[in-house]
Amino acid sequence: MKKQFFLFTFLTFLSMSLMQAQEVTEASSDSQKDSGGAFVAAKKIKDSLYYLSYRGNNVVAFLGRDYTVLIDGHDENAAPQTLTTAGRLSLNSVRFLVNTHHHNDRTGGNAYFNDSGVTILANEQTYNNVWADTNKELLQDLKAQRATLAEAMKSSGKSGRGEELSSKYNRLSEQNIEKALDYPVMTFTDKFKMSLDNETITFTQVLKAHSGADVFAFFENNNVLATGDLFINGKYPFIDEEFKGSIDGYLAGINQLIGLCNNDTVVVPGHGPIASKSDLEAYKRMIEYTQKGVQMDFLLGKSLEEVLANKSITANFDAKGYGNGNVKTKDYLSMLYRAAEKRYPRRN
Repeated sequence: MKKQFFLFTFLTFLSMSLMQAQEVTEASSDSQKDSGGAFVAAKKIKDSLYYLSYRGNNVVAFLGRDYTVLIDGHDENAAPQTLTTAGRLSLNSVRFLVNTHHHNDRTGGNAYFNDSGVTILANEQTYNNVWADTNKELLQDLKAQRATLAEAMKSSGKSGRGEELSSKYNRLSEQNIEKALDYPVMTFTDKFKMSLDNETITFTQVLKAHSGADVFAFFENNNVLATGDLFINGKYPFIDEEFKGSIDGYLAGINQLIGLCNNDTVVVPGHGPIASKSDLEAYKRMIEYTQKGVQMDFLLGKSLEEVLANKSITANFDAKGYGNGNVKTKDYLSMLYRAAEKRYPRRN
């Protein structure tokens, strides 16, 4: 009798846990907050896959038989709720988190996840970019000091003062800042494969696209593609030029994504609603059309102001709301104009 009672109690608990795991929250308003100040909505993709949205940023959660894997982890504000939400979807804890790139909305919660026992993985360039971004002020200060010394050296020439400045410049240039974050990260190079009991996840690096180094994840058995910010569904892309991102690399990345897809592939963008191969192809056409429009105006000798005034380049896409995201139409066109300047340098 006791065994039957225990079995009934366990099955009731298990049933309640599974019901929790099947819940799909459809709310997306930022005005809805939990006690920690962040609202993270969990939406089902397939039986073992969910995406967790916070302020339009998508994190993918794979519920493995032994543990859960997260693709990205939101910022420091949302990380506690993201971990809690992922934990409610499965009886197994989150063990791994893979960063797709270095931006804070993807890596800002890394320290919290590490403190919670989650292992952080990133490709080597992403790690370096997180480090550089974290130490941005210090690096800018060192750069300014070198520039000041270099100018002083020119004025002093080969005098004793010049040699002294030169020696100081060399020491400053060779200064080795410890390249370590406050939390450990396991790094990989251009490709990494995670083989689980019920899924194989392949992580592939794309260089000089959205940022200097981006990673996308393909869930082979489920036929699900998590793109990170290599695809922003329904909005203009952001190209991080400071970290060597480029529109040409971005297009090359989209081509890689399209090459992995068939008509049944579920595409999870870094921002925006769930998509398909046809959505990726439409996004590629949008970028190519606007890029060619800007390039044509540039080659005709038009200034940036004249390009921004040419509404025909983006009219069809602005009508669909592409310019209502984080990247406004003028910022997107300005980025395309700078890319045209690099590709077709004008002679003075």
